[in-house]
Amino acid sequence: MLIHGVKLSLGAMAGILIAYFFGLNSPLTAGVIVLLSLGKTKRSSVDIAVVRIKSVSLALVLASGIFLLFGFTVYAFGIFLTIYIPLILKFKLENGLIIGSVLSTHLINAAIIDLGILFNTTALFVIGVAVAILVNLYMPNMSKKIAENQRYIENRFREILLIIATTIRGDHNTDKSIFKDVEQFIDDALVRAKLNDDNYLFSDMSYNAKYINMRKLQFYILNRMHELACKIDMNLVQADLIADLTEEVVHYLSEFGTGDELLKKMESVSTECKGGLLPKSRREFENRAILFQYLSELRHMVELKQEFSSEYSKKV
Repeated sequence: MLIHGVKLSLGAMAGILIAYFFGLNSPLTAGVIVLLSLGKTKRSSVDIAVVRIKSVSLALVLASGIFLLFGFTVYAFGIFLTIYIPLILKFKLENGLIIGSVLSTHLINAAIIDLGILFNTTALFVIGVAVAILVNLYMPNMSKKIAENQRYIENRFREILLIIATTIRGDHNTDKSIFKDVEQFIDDALVRAKLNDDNYLFSDMSYNAKYINMRKLQFYILNRMHELACKIDMNLVQADLIADLTEEVVHYLSEFGTGDELLKKMESVSTECKGGLLPKSRREFENRAILFQYLSELRHMVELKQEFSSEYSKKV
């Protein structure tokens, strides 16, 4: 936020000074255009510029025709807006509505349509947009911070899995504060990763955002797993097996783990749980059913990571 604020102020001043240097009329407009065109990322600034080039071109052509026909009056400007706004909406150029409208008022103020006024207006626009793009060429490198975020999420997942394993064994932990903290952290980390991706114009840096999004999906599964674990109210052999398996997942929970070995282990545990004596009571039946549902969720969580690893390995 601080860096963006500094960019806005410096960019606006630079735009005004450049317009002054070239002797353009209404140089303050260049500064305003910088303020309106400076996105939070490199890609957003370029996208804004493309949209506004189209919208301003449309505005100047349309305004020139209308003002020549109806005069340089408020009524003519009203006719211009009546036609311009629907066209902007039709071609999805809403991002350029304000700038296009403001620059059109320059033609009214000049009360003339000639190459000089059109050049002055276009130059103010070009300076403002160009300065906005140039100012945004500097962006702090967030790669180190994002890597730290990923490791933090993995460590908190390990904590959650250990809590769940303990819960399955009978020590019920209903404190959900860690889940709220981790969810908020993941959301913040995902925003940061997406911003970082948008700061690379010619490179695909979407891996980090996709990785954190995968962890977010796993987090939802962890929530369901904890809810299921809290419903278990019997000490069963199957419960111990699945709690041991949950603790084993902790050791494989890293960015580069594929989960192949875990899925084999899960299949083995599933087969072992299905064997043995049938449930002796309804309560035991319900607890074993919960455990099988839990095991399915745990498998889904590992499969998400396996699919992600498989997809990314193909791309690299």
